[in-house]
Amino acid sequence: MTTSWNETTLPTLLLNYKLKNIFNADEFGLFYQCLPNKTYHLSREKCFMGKNSKVRLTGIAAGSATGEKLPMFVIGKSKNPRCFKHIKQLPCTYKNQLKSWMTGDLFTEWVMKLDSFFRAQDRKVALLVDNCSVHPHIEGLSNINLIFFPPNITSVLQPMDQGVIRSLKAHYRLCVCV
Repeated sequence: MTTSWNETTLPTLLLNYKLKNIFNADEFGLFYQCLPNKTYHLSREKCFMGKNSKVRLTGIAAGSATGEKLPMFVIGKSKNPRCFKHIKQLPCTYKNQLKSWMTGDLFTEWVMKLDSFFRAQDRKVALLVDNCSVHPHIEGLSNINLIFFPPNITSVLQPMDQGVIRSLKAHYRLCVCV
């Protein structure tokens, strides 16, 4: 299934798009209060300072085949986190949800905002996403063709799962832990 979809179906779906207009998006969890697994000086020793925190953020990373990055969409638990108190403008879109998870409504809101963004640029784009249950089919999109990966093959085909999200998390940890 993976090979046939990747070699026949996907190229047909993307035939009319330039690489700069082919985007991929995927969610990731960021457990921002977790301690590092290892220390720098004792790289073979694990840290045992307590239980892993379950406090998390959910983010959506999205970018084009040519490397254009879209602004992050971040979901947290608090409606007005205290850390935002003196921040005038965030470099991302922040929304709240009780468990900091993506929902169908939040996904729809994000895609509709992207559709307006691309409409203002007069760009028609393909947006590839996995077919998870919180990614509904959205009616009325004028500038985004939402393409869903088939079930059970997203980790093989999804560019964000091929190292982009891992790099993003590593960069975050480097900034926070150093």
